[in-house]
Amino acid sequence: MSVTTLGGGDPVADFEQHRKDLRRQKLIMNLLFAGGFLLLLAFSINVSRFFPDRLAAGLPRIFEYFGTILPSLQWDVLFEGRNEAGRAPAGSLLYWYSDIGKYVRLLFETVLMALTGTIIGAAIAFLLSFPAARNLAPNGAVYWITRRVMEFFRGVPEILYALVFVFMVGIGPLAGVLAIAIHTAGALGKMFAEVNENASGRPVQGIRGVGGNWFEEMRYGVMPQVMPNFISYTLLRFEINVRASAVVGFVGAGGIGQELYHVISFYSDDRVLAVLILVVLMVTVVDLISERMRTFFIGKEAFAR
Repeated sequence: MSVTTLGGGDPVADFEQHRKDLRRQKLIMNLLFAGGFLLLLAFSINVSRFFPDRLAAGLPRIFEYFGTILPSLQWDVLFEGRNEAGRAPAGSLLYWYSDIGKYVRLLFETVLMALTGTIIGAAIAFLLSFPAARNLAPNGAVYWITRRVMEFFRGVPEILYALVFVFMVGIGPLAGVLAIAIHTAGALGKMFAEVNENASGRPVQGIRGVGGNWFEEMRYGVMPQVMPNFISYTLLRFEINVRASAVVGFVGAGGIGQELYHVISFYSDDRVLAVLILVVLMVTVVDLISERMRTFFIGKEAFAR
């Protein structure tokens, strides 16, 4: 039996020609994509004025600024304590960090803000992630509405939410917690929903086949598959929220950011660096602890390659 093609020609030649056509089309699409990318990149550089001469001219000013916030430490009294009058000598570390007690309290408040906001936001994201998954939503209307709600939650920056909540509930950490929670719900909700969409549908079909309802399908068919990823994303978001909690304080939403705004506003330059160092140390410690917690909950085998 002879093999004939649709056009009546040689099948091998037709296959090679088809492959050449596909490669040509792919090359054209790649060139169009690259051209469009370069055009947008050039436009972005022009809008942002991201020019080498401006960077070269402004780079020395960074070191000038850091020079203004360095403390005037003196080696002969660097580790001196308080004198008989209860005052630390100028030039000592104790003098530089004379408000260390307040800083530590505000750092602890910042971490608690991030933790509370993450827990509340993750809980909301967990509830929204199932109807926001295309393969798990009860119907198209629920899917569309849930997706738009989460887009609104994460589309508004935390600091704008904080401004609104400061006006609503007053200055303090409550406004920061609410701002972090709302934004976290939108950001984590999207990631949780994408994890749900990649879950296997066989357990869900099995539960449905024995008469299970939608909630039972989610509880016993999906959750066991997705919980490790949910925990990992939540811990990662907690790290991000620690930084965000230090920022929302600039608008009066509590935490160390409020103190940082205070020292910047009153031109207490050496105190700016003192607070910044503590913020960096706080973020580093939180990152290390979060990494250990991810390893504990997910297992070391999940990180092995």
